Amino acid sequence: PELLDYLAGRLIDQGWSLKRLHREMLLSSVYALSAASSAAPRAADPDNRLLWRFARRRLDVEALRDAMLAVSGTLDAAMGGAPLPLDDTANQRRTVYGFISRQRLDPALAAFDFPNPNLTSEQRVPTTVPTQRLFLLNSEFVERQAKALSARAKAETDGSGPARLRRLYALAYQRAPEPGEIARGLRFTAAGEE
Repeated sequence: PELLDYLAGRLIDQGWSLKRLHREMLLSSVYALSAASSAAPRAADPDNRLLWRFARRRLDVEALRDAMLAVSGTLDAAMGGAPLPLDDTANQRRTVYGFISRQRLDPALAAFDFPNPNLTSEQRVPTTVPTQRLFLLNSEFVERQAKALSARAKAETDGSGPARLRRLYALAYQRAPEPGEIARGLRFTAAGEE
């Protein structure tokens, strides 16, 4: 409550400028906190009520699809235009521009708790079910994005195994791989296709 009071006061003090308020929040040290946990703060505040770390959140299907496109380097950031079916292989646009059929909901959307487009819904009911994992393992879309990510990492490095794995980790996880992760990655790529 105190944080909301402070932000409301700042909004009023800055002439109701949401842009200034957003800038202040995004440049704050709290916004830059990692989601990583450490022993001392976890012992003092296990429920994270004092916001000592970023609370992990579940991605919705739109953000998941958009993140895959962005990381693979295939995202078309063009705004506006006619909607395309999400299962169209030529559709590399953000999910918000996808065509939503009221008669036949896209299988990816249906698997990840997209609300029924024929009804009003105040919120989604998140579920974690095996069909979501199966979709990610067997989806042609996910396979295309994985291949595009691999090609991007190969093109942006000298092509050697460790350099390519470091670039993959930088693109996908925004961090450097640990030595054990590099070793596992090299064993994995040596055992099969890239």
